[in-house]
Amino acid sequence: MTDGRLFLAITSAICVGVFLNGLRFFRMDRNPWHGKTIVGFPLKGGDMPIARVRLLGIIQMIAASFMLIFFTALCFGLLGPVQGIKTI
Repeated sequence: MTDGRLFLAITSAICVGVFLNGLRFFRMDRNPWHGKTIVGFPLKGGDMPIARVRLLGIIQMIAASFMLIFFTALCFGLLGPVQGIKTI
């Protein structure tokens, strides 16, 4: 059985990382994958417009916020008992 505090700490660190990655994408002024290759093959998102890259960043920031709220409610037992997680 996992302690809820440990589970919340790990998921919080992941959500903060995803949020900061989304913030990085949102603040970009050019496509970071344009002209880059892996073993001679061009990267798939190289032709993506910057508006889509920024939209991807916004989606990551929103999703990270909602997932942090969800995991917090899960750890505090607001969604009912969960097998394998001891509530805080």
